[in-house]
Order: sequence, then structure tokens, then C-alpha cells
Amino acid sequence: MGKSRLLQIVLSAMNTTSTDTELILMNTTADTAVKQIETESGRNLLYILLVTIVVFSILFLLLFVNIRKRTKAEKAAINVNQKLKESNKELEKALSEVTATKDALHSKYEELKKSKEIVKRMAYSDYLTSLPNRLAFVELLDGIMATIRQNEIVGILDIDIDNFKDINDTLGHSYGDEMLIDVMHRLEELIKENDYLSRIGGDEFAILIQNLTDLSELEERILEVQQIFETPFRVATREFFITVSIGVAIAPKDGKTTQSLVKNMNSAMYEAKERGKNTFCYYDDSINLKMMQKLEMQSELRKAIEENQFVVYYQPQINLANDRVVGFEALARWQHPEKGIIAPIDFIPLAEDNGMIVAIGKKMLYEACMQLRMLQESGYHDIVIAVNLSARQFKDKDFLPMVYEMLEETKVDARGLEFEITETVALDDLEFSIATISKLKEIGITFALDDFGTGYSSLNYLKRLPVNNLKIDKSFLDTILENNSDQKIVHTMIDLAKHLNIDVIAEGVELSEQEKFLKEINCGKAQGYYYGKPVPKEAAFEILKRLNSENS
Repeated sequence: MGKSRLLQIVLSAMNTTSTDTELILMNTTADTAVKQIETESGRNLLYILLVTIVVFSILFLLLFVNIRKRTKAEKAAINVNQKLKESNKELEKALSEVTATKDALHSKYEELKKSKEIVKRMAYSDYLTSLPNRLAFVELLDGIMATIRQNEIVGILDIDIDNFKDINDTLGHSYGDEMLIDVMHRLEELIKENDYLSRIGGDEFAILIQNLTDLSELEERILEVQQIFETPFRVATREFFITVSIGVAIAPKDGKTTQSLVKNMNSAMYEAKERGKNTFCYYDDSINLKMMQKLEMQSELRKAIEENQFVVYYQPQINLANDRVVGFEALARWQHPEKGIIAPIDFIPLAEDNGMIVAIGKKMLYEACMQLRMLQESGYHDIVIAVNLSARQFKDKDFLPMVYEMLEETKVDARGLEFEITETVALDDLEFSIATISKLKEIGITFALDDFGTGYSSLNYLKRLPVNNLKIDKSFLDTILENNSDQKIVHTMIDLAKHLNIDVIAEGVELSEQEKFLKEINCGKAQGYYYGKPVPKEAAFEILKRLNSENS
């Protein structure tokens, strides 16, 4: 019960009649009220206490729950933190691996870059001289041709060493390489700003010359190149003189593209070789026409070998003491189905260059042996047939076995066969020549030294070569009637040969006066149009029978 209620009761008692009874009742009522108030207060306190306990219990429970939650959260946070630390370590490890991989990749990239540079350098550089090679030369020329103006003059020189194969074969490739390096150094001394030197082949160099004012300046530069070869090269403690053939092309006149310009430069170089080597040649359209004709002939030549279009013509050789035929020189002729008879001068050099001379020579030897057998079977046992040997034939590794096999197959007496070689061929490798000639002489074959007097003509060489005959070149006979010097030279040659027990055949006799002079100086034999031009085998046999019958 509240305080307001207690106040009402007190006020009510005061308004009542002040009797004792009323007072007693009032006291009783007051006590009762007080008790009620006390009871209610106690009850209220209990309620308050219970509420407080409940509140504190709830608060405690909340606190407990909160503490547990915080503990779990802290544990979770610790776990998360631990995981974060572990993740960080893993990330650091991964980062380290990525960095290492990046470094490795960078290192690999640098290696590949260097390797690429090395490969490029190898692809664009000559292994021996370290000069730019043909590929580099062509690429540079590509760039120049892309920007060249019509009024510009750019010269390109194709410089090829003459007979370099002979140097390699004689001295060996290591000494040949030394000589190439020496050539490079000499050429480098001529190179000016904006010039470009490269090695475009085994014995072939190219120089690109820019900023030329006129063609006379280009020719001066060409002459400078020729002059550096006037000084001998020293290789293997010996001195050698070498020459070069130079092909010259001018851009843009001689080619609108790099390919055509390089081709024309190369064609001009081969034309320089055709003209005798040790010279230079400017490109012109006629050179390509000539090259095309040469290629066509080369193709036809191969076909001629397959179809056996070659025949042998025979020119008589006369004994000047009795005017009798003592032999024939076998001469190759190409019986072309459309062009008719083609002389050796028109196809032998080409056949020599491309190696087909070996096959042609074998066919010629077979035909000569068969003709010789026919003569021997007809009773002409003293007649000799002379067969020319080219340098390539003579040096061919199968030459000796082929000769032995041919003699066996044709069943001829080898004493009726003679081989003719030039001084140049014989002296190119003297020891080899001596050995080969000696082996064939053992079975009866004789040898003649052709074109004597036009080559080395060294007495020392002549003493060592085991030849049976000297053939005096036609060039001496051409002027022998009006040139006293040539008369003396021919006379000396004959006397020299006699002292060495070598017979002499004079080539190119066309006049009776020439024959008379040769008889006067005791020349042994003669050959030429005066006695008969080269003819087929049937006609040659008739000449033999007629002349030997008339002079029996």
C-alpha cells in the first residue's frame, strides 16, 4: 500500500469524534496500517531483490555469453591472424619464387638475345674472314636499290681469284685460306667511306662503291684493285703471283632489282674469265645472251653424249724423210642433228668446265682404239693414233683404270696409241705427270708434248718428262718464212729435242715452202692442211693407202 493511502487514513481518523474508543480504534487501525505498510514494504523489497537478482543474473549471463563470444572471437581472430601470417609467408614465398622465375626468365631472355645475335652474326658473316657474307651483301644492296635515284652511280665489283682451285690443290686448303685472308687485307686498304667489302663465295669478293661522280672514277677504283695483285703473295715460305677477273655492274643502269644486278655482275665476271682472265669486264646485254647460248649448248652437249653424237676425225702425220703417213691425230667433232659439224674449239672448253669432257674423252678413246685395231688388222702395225687428253681427263682418278680396261676391251696393241698433253697440263703437277706417263709407257703407250714453245718451255722440265714427241705449235710455223727469229727458235727446238732423244712434229704446215724449210733443218714429222685436213675414218684410211702407196 502506498504513502498516499496512509495519509488518507490518518486524516480520516482526525475528523472522527475524539472518543477514546475512536482513539483506540484509530491506534489499532494505525498499527494495522503500519503493519500492512511494513508487510507491503517487505514484499516490495523482496520483489526488488528478486528483480535485482534476476537483473544481475541476466547481466551476468549476458556478460558470460559476451565473454564467451569475445573468447571465441579472440580465438577466431588469433586463428585468422595465424592464417594471415601463414598466408603472408606463403605469399612471400610465392613472391620470392616469382621474383626468381622473373630473374631466370630475364637471364634466359638475355641468353636467347645473345644467341640470336650470335646466330645472326654467323648467318651474315663469313666464317674465315669475318667479312659480311653474300646474304649481308644482298640485304645491303636491297636497301640501296630501294632508295637509289635515277641519276646516281653505284658500282658493284665481283672479284674472283683466277685458278684458285690450283692453289688449294697444290698447297692445301689451309694455305689457300691464308691467301684469302691476305687478299682480304689488301682489299680492305682500298675501302673508303660508304664502300662495302664482302666475301660472297669461296674465292670471290664483292665491293660496293657509292657516291661516284662518273664512270671514270669507277674505272680508277677498278685499276686500284688490279694493282694490289701486282705484288706477290707469300704463302708457305714461297711467293706466288695471282690474278683476278672482275665483273662490273652499275646500278641502276644494269639492274632495277638486287637479284638482276647481282646476276649481271656475276655474268660480267665470267665474261672476264672467258676473255683470258686477269682483266675486268663491264656488263652489257650481249653477255646475258652469250650466257644463255652457253647454257643451251651445255644442255645440248649432255644430250649429245647420251645420243652418241660425237665422231672422230683423223688428220695425217707425215714422216718428212720419206713422205709416208706414220700416224694420225684423232680430233673430236660434234655431229649436231641441226647445226651440222661443230668444231672442238666451240664445245671442248665448255665440256672441260662442266666435267663432261671425261665422258666425251672416253668415247673418243674408244673410237680411236677401234680405228687402230682396224688398221692393225689391215697390216698397218706401225701406224700411231694420237689422242688428246684434257687436264681434267689426265687428272681423273679413274683415268688409268679406264685406259687399261679400254685396251683390254678393244684388243689393240698399245704401242700404236699415243696420248697428247699440253705443257700446261704436264707441268701443273710435275711429279704426278711423270708417274702417270711412266705407268702408261710401261705398257707401250707413247706421249707427245703438245703446243711446245707456248708455255713454260723449261729445259729442266723437258729433261724430266718422259715424253716421246714434241709438237711445235702452229704459231711458229705461221711466221717462219718471213721471221728469222722464229726460224732460229724452231731450229733450236729441233736440236734440243734431238739431244734429248725426242722426236719432233711440226704442226700447222700449210705451204710447200714451210715443208721445205722443215726438211732442211731435219725436222722429223709434220702435220697440217698441206697434207690433209681432219677427215672421217673412212677417208683417213684412203689417205693412208694412197700416200703410202705413192711413197713406197
